[in-house]
Amino acid sequence: MARIWQKQYSDFASFYKENYGSTLVGVYPTAIDGINIVETDQSPGDWSAASLPELNITRIVGGDGMATADLGAGRFRSNLACRGGVLVPPNSATDIYVECFHRLQFIAIPFDYLETLTNGQNVPRDGDFGRIHCQHLTEPFLFNIFDEMVREARAGNPRGRMFVEGAIMTMVSTLNTMAQRPVEQTNGGLSPFILKRVTDFITDHLADQITLTQLSDIAGLSVFHFCRAFKKSTGLAPYKFQTARRIEKAKLLLDTTDFTITDIAPMVGYETPQAFARMFRQMVGQTPTVYRQSLCDR
Repeated sequence: MARIWQKQYSDFASFYKENYGSTLVGVYPTAIDGINIVETDQSPGDWSAASLPELNITRIVGGDGMATADLGAGRFRSNLACRGGVLVPPNSATDIYVECFHRLQFIAIPFDYLETLTNGQNVPRDGDFGRIHCQHLTEPFLFNIFDEMVREARAGNPRGRMFVEGAIMTMVSTLNTMAQRPVEQTNGGLSPFILKRVTDFITDHLADQITLTQLSDIAGLSVFHFCRAFKKSTGLAPYKFQTARRIEKAKLLLDTTDFTITDIAPMVGYETPQAFARMFRQMVGQTPTVYRQSLCDR
């Protein structure tokens, strides 16, 4: 029987810190306020949770034993050694007992934020994805995206807000497929006129943390349709297109101005010189300093 919680909690992180804080390994903020990666080491025992207004994707990182859980859709048993994870619907208390030491990572997405991001499309109205809430999930694609979000948060979010939004959208689409819910598709790309409006907006706001909602509003599409149409038109996800334009501008500034790396970082949308240098090296194969020096040596 699920534990009865006397107190209401507004989010997973505050609930976890108050009730299980001694087990925390780390809390890593994403580029979206209120969405964090929570990592924890847990001993055998009862790890039930209160009803929270978030869709919680839990990743099993370590452990070799059995767990019994009821996430609100029925009791099931699973072997933690299978890795994968579970999906907890919003506003559902859980009843969980684990028989071994284990390490977990959590991404708790506020459901009202998710509805706003998707404009209510392709997301179940109550956040209930059905049968997948009562089973151990092992879909590799889902957890590959999860792992990418963890790496991004630990690195200080160099790819920015649109990366996180895109990752969440892709996870929701994957969850729909796993739950056998139809996902509305779009057939074509963006018209040349709309594509130019969107790409000009991205180029004109490289220093800003623009959102998928802003871009989809310009295109007059839902976020789901916009992301698919944009990639069909450009071959790139919106955040990758934004990153490419940012690095192009950074190269121009390094080549034609005396601005320091510290000056350039915020001009192309990076909060710190370290985040800028990390992404520049990933895209160009050199640090900004080495790249500028190579220009001088020509």
